[in-house]
Amino acid sequence: MAVGKALQRVPAALARNPLIIVLFGLFGLVQAIQVLTQQVSPIAGLAISGVMILFYLFGLPFVQGGIIKMADEALDGDTSMASFVAAGKANYLSLLGATLAVFGVVLVLGIVLNIVIFAGIMVAATGMQSLAGVGLVAAVGLLLGLAYLAFAFIIQFYPQEIVLNDAGALNGLKQSALLVREHFVSSLGFLVIAAVAGAIIGLVVGLVSTLLLPMSGFGAPGISTAPISVLGMVGYVVLTVAAISLSGSTIAVFSVAFYREIRGPTGSDAPMASI
Repeated sequence: MAVGKALQRVPAALARNPLIIVLFGLFGLVQAIQVLTQQVSPIAGLAISGVMILFYLFGLPFVQGGIIKMADEALDGDTSMASFVAAGKANYLSLLGATLAVFGVVLVLGIVLNIVIFAGIMVAATGMQSLAGVGLVAAVGLLLGLAYLAFAFIIQFYPQEIVLNDAGALNGLKQSALLVREHFVSSLGFLVIAAVAGAIIGLVVGLVSTLLLPMSGFGAPGISTAPISVLGMVGYVVLTVAAISLSGSTIAVFSVAFYREIRGPTGSDAPMASI
């Protein structure tokens, strides 16, 4: 089975290339600092959150390209930061175009969903045929949610198509959909495993945040509470970095290994595509 074969290749690839783990550790550190900043100063935290949104939109495509290329090389041997930078540059425009297209679809679905929710609240508030109205709104909201899940499912391999199969932005999305259709069951199994792993890590980080971060904020009065706050922050950073570095690197290599299992030959051995 493709999922099992892909999982088996992950440990050796990461053991040969701990640099991938280190890179995800840096991402975890940035996320931890963002959370701590919100604890210390909500205003500064809001500003950093705005910067991070811009980074995710315009900087993430570069990171995606580099990580996917490194994971691909790690499965066969060694990789390096040079590969990360080169792949990030070479695939940036195509990945950015696909990212913006995906963001546009998600934005439209989100706007429609908010309109539906607002309509449901208004119907319930007026009391006019509220039961039927709320039921209809709930059904439409459910359909929108399912539409989003279906969309995310069929486009899940577009970054790999762009980086490893020389696809352009739109063709990367199209070829991902075709690939998922041809390997529906395996792709669903992969997505479930990746989603469950991500959810578990999210719960772990959330639990660590709840247990270790101070509720009263940094610099709270009282000598006895300050050391606990500082230790809690340090513990949160350490555990968050460890969780994200291990889980992120594992999922990244796993996704490329699985893609290679179901995709077969890529690059020069596969049909070329343009933007």
